Amino acid sequence: MDILVYLVKLLMYLLLVVISGNVLVNSLITSSVSIQRREKMDNVINQAVKGLLLVIVLGIFVQIISWTQQLKPESDQLISLFLEGSTGRVWLALLVLSILLTLLNNKNFTARIVLVLAMLLAESMNGHASGDSIVILFDFIHLTAVSIWVGGVIQLWWNWRESKELAISFIGKFSKLLWLTIGLVSISGILMTLNILPSWSYLLYTSWGQILLVKIAAVLITLWLGYKAKVKISASADENSGKNGKTSFRPVIAEYSVLVVVIAFATVVGLLNPEPSGDKALNHHEMGEELHFTFKLYPNAPGPNKLSLSLWTLEEEGEVDSVELALQATDKQKAMPKVVGLEAAQLDTEFEFPGFIESQFTLEELKLPYPSTWQALVTITFADGGEREFSFQFEN
Repeated sequence: MDILVYLVKLLMYLLLVVISGNVLVNSLITSSVSIQRREKMDNVINQAVKGLLLVIVLGIFVQIISWTQQLKPESDQLISLFLEGSTGRVWLALLVLSILLTLLNNKNFTARIVLVLAMLLAESMNGHASGDSIVILFDFIHLTAVSIWVGGVIQLWWNWRESKELAISFIGKFSKLLWLTIGLVSISGILMTLNILPSWSYLLYTSWGQILLVKIAAVLITLWLGYKAKVKISASADENSGKNGKTSFRPVIAEYSVLVVVIAFATVVGLLNPEPSGDKALNHHEMGEELHFTFKLYPNAPGPNKLSLSLWTLEEEGEVDSVELALQATDKQKAMPKVVGLEAAQLDTEFEFPGFIESQFTLEELKLPYPSTWQALVTITFADGGEREFSFQFEN
């Protein structure tokens, strides 16, 4: 089911970006292709719009199956998921907007622009951006800029098929807009990541971050291919099309192919959680003759973690006044230990031990810089000034 969800989302992203990009580029840059070529372009876009509608219907069906398998909701609860949940509302909005888009004729330029922008905005409200207006804005700018980029590459292809002169004229008009979209893609992507990502270490140590880095590398490759395509077309113009009037268009084809890869990685990034899962959360409990403790760490991953410590100390030692934690990576013994003080807290009592006093401590954000085996040394200071230490190891 996860693979099916991914494939449906990928196809929807591709169609949405292609349709939106062509509509927006057509409104921003006047192309001089012939009437016959324009009609053919419009027919292709119209077919893509119908395809988008079918994919959205399929996406809703897949979403219902996914909810049914995971939540097993009743029929009224399923309706509530669509009407009240952010994911359901996005799917319904995309469905309504795609239906309206299929009903428009090619001459309703303003209405088509409004509808594709509305669809891009709706899609921006899904996933990590859900509920955060700032992230929604950055995601909308990011998706719109990528759409214009893709639309420009497609329009360049159509102009090239008409004549090299038109392609050269188009790329001259589109270059400034392209650099603007590249700037918007970069800035909005960085700002969106800053708002989503709790720690930069997640870029290296989570699947979300690793795929995002691959996506960035693919974008850089796309920029290089775009530059090569422009140089190739410009050289073709200077040579007056050569002897046979044929010039390789492979750089542009390669650029568009890598853009498809970029969108594929963007789809994966949108489906994954940027934060580590709690599958490896630590719940370490030890019992001794003079001390019992429970040490919990969530999500137990590089980056920020939430820590809680429950102590059971002997009654004759008195109340615990403070607790200090020192962490040392076992593979970096020469580095200075990370020392933090814990804060007293009231946690749910799990166990009671006669003759022992229970006390609890927490730390809202313990940052672990990298994965390692950690040696933890806990120093307990009692109200009378006495101290007790204990240590243990854990992996993150």
